[in-house]
Amino acid sequence: MRLTETDNQAYFDKHKAREKICAGWLKEQSKAARKPILFAAIAGIANGLGVIVQAAALAFILQAVIIDKLPWASLIMPFMVLATVFILRSLCVYLHQTWGFEAGAQVRASVRQRLFDKFLTLGPAAVKQRQSGELAAVTLEQVDALENYFSRYLPQQMIVGVVPVIMIVVVMPVNWVVGLIFLSTGPLVPVFMALVGMGAASANRSQFLAMARMSGYFLDRLQGLATLKLFGQVTQELATINRIADGFREKTMAVLRIAFLSSAILEFFSAVAVALVAVYVGLGLLGQIHFGPAGHISLSEALFVLLLAPEFFMPLRQLAVNYHDRAAALGATDAILAILEQGADAVDASDSGEGGVSIANDALRASASSYGDFQGNLIEFHNIGKSYGRRQVLIGINLHIAAGEKIALVGESGAGKTTFLNLLLGFEAATEGRVLLNGFTVTRECAARTIAWAGQNAYIFHGTIEDNIALADPDASEQSIANAAEAAGVTEFCAQLPEGLLTPIGERGYGLSGGQVQRIALARAFLKNADIVLLDEPTANLDAANKTLLLDVIDRLFADKTLIIASHDQEVVHRMDRRIELQQGRLAS
Repeated sequence: MRLTETDNQAYFDKHKAREKICAGWLKEQSKAARKPILFAAIAGIANGLGVIVQAAALAFILQAVIIDKLPWASLIMPFMVLATVFILRSLCVYLHQTWGFEAGAQVRASVRQRLFDKFLTLGPAAVKQRQSGELAAVTLEQVDALENYFSRYLPQQMIVGVVPVIMIVVVMPVNWVVGLIFLSTGPLVPVFMALVGMGAASANRSQFLAMARMSGYFLDRLQGLATLKLFGQVTQELATINRIADGFREKTMAVLRIAFLSSAILEFFSAVAVALVAVYVGLGLLGQIHFGPAGHISLSEALFVLLLAPEFFMPLRQLAVNYHDRAAALGATDAILAILEQGADAVDASDSGEGGVSIANDALRASASSYGDFQGNLIEFHNIGKSYGRRQVLIGINLHIAAGEKIALVGESGAGKTTFLNLLLGFEAATEGRVLLNGFTVTRECAARTIAWAGQNAYIFHGTIEDNIALADPDASEQSIANAAEAAGVTEFCAQLPEGLLTPIGERGYGLSGGQVQRIALARAFLKNADIVLLDEPTANLDAANKTLLLDVIDRLFADKTLIIASHDQEVVHRMDRRIELQQGRLAS
């Protein structure tokens, strides 16, 4: 079952079920970085052992100098031990941080790769349903929020399970009263850490949701800034953005409030415990108390346990600090899983039963085929149906398109033309029936090799015109790119630009006209040299003169290709060999 954001919040706040799912997923990810996490923990444990040796060496030196009045020459060896411990502890701290960072980096790279793979699996049709700013926030900020959980929290968990226990074992023979103080007060730190941080995961999750929404909303408004200015809505949108930013600020402060509250409580308990140790050994040295070993305690013993007291609580306090890294990771995981789990509860009819076996066999055959032997019907739609929930978009589509045909796909807005193209491109899977390409079930991989596509709003990336054309074939030679530009008429307007094909252009084709952008898109399709070309409303928003020029370019470029153009334009329809009309998701008779 796929949960809505409201359901997720309810699980976090009441039943904790979603939090358990997120915690289980984080545990699975830790297996990929098990070695660096273990090495980071070992370095931290070694640092803790160095603290014990350091405390013992300092206590011995001070006892020898103050009480025993030993000559400095006899203390050379203890000082050498102390210096060695300092160096080794510094090395352990370095290794602890280095290996921790390596663990976090490995997990971040792995999760980002999984997200990218998921975006590819979902395809453009599914990804475009979510705000690009939100997806960017999840892929960047929320994946980064996982790092400290693996680099700090998990190693610190192992350190806490070993170092305090060793310290208690070491202190017990020296002063069992101090050992009992450690034993009784130590567990209070993680107990209160858990109590105070109980709502931290939910608070972090709310913060991440607010950040994702703010990112998506801001990017959406930034991209539509010209429209907002034309309709005089800039001031109102600024007020809305301020309100959203204030909401994010409040949720961030809620997270910080929990962090500061837990830190204050934990510092209080550790300070009280250290004070108890200091009072006990101090009164023992002054002869004011005779309970336990205090009556005959030496300066070295007193200094040893007193130096270890704050160090005993240091791993526990550090775990308390890192506990908020765990809460942040749980909150981020929920947003990441919302993407990774998308579509997991829906199995397309084309992927189940005998159809699934047939598709698998087709994929195996297709991987060994070049899709270049076009015989008979090239494209086949067999009883295709496509629905989104209860809304049926395509119904009972049976269609054969032969190699080399020129097809005009027409129909009113909402008739299903875009869905038709998405099925052929492999962007979506049919709910019923199968789409075949030269006898093989269409997959995104085979469509990417065999089909060239240019959408209604061709995307132009920030870079040079040459770079944008070469997107179809990054390995193409400069001469091939120049030939594609010449054939598509790109060089006609490039000749007037200062650097020709090497002229930089802005994101989304800033600085170019609609007709120029469409020509670059056609040059891409031509450079790909695919056997099938799909064009979606290529003449939209063009004046009559530019439309005629563009259609002439299309006729020239794709004369020997199978061409399918989705369009409302009658001039486009008249130039095609065949007209396919969709009416309310069905083929018109």
